Amino acid sequence: MSERTSNYLKGASILVAAGILSRLLGLFFKIPLYQMVGSYGNGIYGNVTSIYNLLLMVSTVGFPVAISKMVSESIAQNEYATAHRVFKLSILILTVLGTLSSLFLFFGAEWIIETANWTAESYPALVAIALAPLFIAFVSAFRGFFQGFQIMTPTAVSQILEQIVRVFLGVLLCWVFVGQFGIGLGVGGAVFGATAGGLVAAIFLAYLYYNFATKNKRLLKTRTKKRQRSNRALLKRLVIISIPVTLTSALVAMFSTVDSFIYVSRLAVAGIDEVTATMMFGDFTNAEILITIPLIISGNLAVAMIPAISESFAMRDRKAMNQKIVLAIRVILLVAFPSCIGLSVLSYGIFDLLFPGSPYGGFILCTFSYATIFMMLSNTFQSILQSIDRFRIPLINLGVAIIIRFITGWIFLSIPFFNIQGIVISSMITFIYLTAANYASVKRYTHIKVDFIHTALKPLVAAIVMGIAVFFVYKGIAALLGGFMGIIIAVSIGVFIYSFVLVLIKGITADEIRVLPGSRTLLRFFHWLERLVPGRKKRRIRHQ
Repeated sequence: MSERTSNYLKGASILVAAGILSRLLGLFFKIPLYQMVGSYGNGIYGNVTSIYNLLLMVSTVGFPVAISKMVSESIAQNEYATAHRVFKLSILILTVLGTLSSLFLFFGAEWIIETANWTAESYPALVAIALAPLFIAFVSAFRGFFQGFQIMTPTAVSQILEQIVRVFLGVLLCWVFVGQFGIGLGVGGAVFGATAGGLVAAIFLAYLYYNFATKNKRLLKTRTKKRQRSNRALLKRLVIISIPVTLTSALVAMFSTVDSFIYVSRLAVAGIDEVTATMMFGDFTNAEILITIPLIISGNLAVAMIPAISESFAMRDRKAMNQKIVLAIRVILLVAFPSCIGLSVLSYGIFDLLFPGSPYGGFILCTFSYATIFMMLSNTFQSILQSIDRFRIPLINLGVAIIIRFITGWIFLSIPFFNIQGIVISSMITFIYLTAANYASVKRYTHIKVDFIHTALKPLVAAIVMGIAVFFVYKGIAALLGGFMGIIIAVSIGVFIYSFVLVLIKGITADEIRVLPGSRTLLRFFHWLERLVPGRKKRRIRHQ
């Protein structure tokens, strides 16, 4: 494994670790929120965040990707001055886009509620979150700059800081407002935490950028070419990259927006009233946040993947590029299979523990968790295509997917037997299509060779064995010691069984472990498991 590939994966792992911690903080936020506002208030929260996330994708996602890609390309050519100019241009554009998004949320709140048939109690939350896109625009620009240098720590720390502010301030304001003013204003207080978190993260990253620019003043003026690209040429390149990525991300966010805009009316066809429909959607958003924990792996791997693969692509190093791509797919599947099966078999226990009294959440999570595999893979393949300048292909595939999502959601939500599960079925169909379409394109343009048995089949077998064991362990322990101990012990045993079966069937190698963070500890565990396998020779632990 090359040093650059190892550094890339370790950089990605920093983001993954921060993303998991950030998501756990988000889960900590949702638990007290549910206790204070119930499934109905959770539905209001889901309404607001669906439109907010869409605007966030439109105003902030494309340019950070373009920044990181163009900065990494410039650095590969020792054009540090150009890399710095790219950042300065981008932050101006993102400020304009963030401002427009914030104005739309603030002045268009009533129109959004009327168009989507949401409850009127959604209004305070829309207004409370209105300034967040402006603050996140600044955050995205700084993150894109640091990621272009393949410095992932600022992004990681800012994610955690943003979530800490969001969680503690949001919970506090919700607790204060819900008792005095009702659920609508309580949810408004909760979502204001996102606005405050964005502001704090922006200030923190601005401080880091100032220090970095001051210490590297001479480096950021380095240039190798006598004739520099004009600001107009850089802006054109930024737009060419960012528009397809922005549209791609916006279409992904539109999946949730489409769901939030049609679920009330389509469930009404199935004979379900507005309050019950909002409760169902609230439970769905709780299941959604649980499945996004493994999705952090693919999301943050994609963030690190784009500048890393773009660098190899710019240097025309196809071997290193394909090595990174195959490694990314491998890591995704090693995480995806046990995550989705574990969430499914423990779904009712998890909801009983975290969201007691949730009428629909356990059943939603039981089925929805299997969409995780295809979400993670499609996201990874999409980022690979963007890294090799094939921006239009994910956009075209997502254009077809949004049509599939709308049609299938429209049909299945209105069938009484499926009701809210219609969103789950729609998600599954949509992401299976996206995975197949994006992989076919990656295969066509990179000619990667993936060992199906080692990459996919062996982790799947190990995950199935683990799932069966986890199910029976949880049932037995929960009956004796309660649900909390049942989940803790079942998950612990599940990790051991999954790891042991992987070693038993040679589903993971020592060389693959050596590129992971914490490889020394992981190698000790790996070799200990090897010694447990009958007939396997004892190996001496060797560290690099």
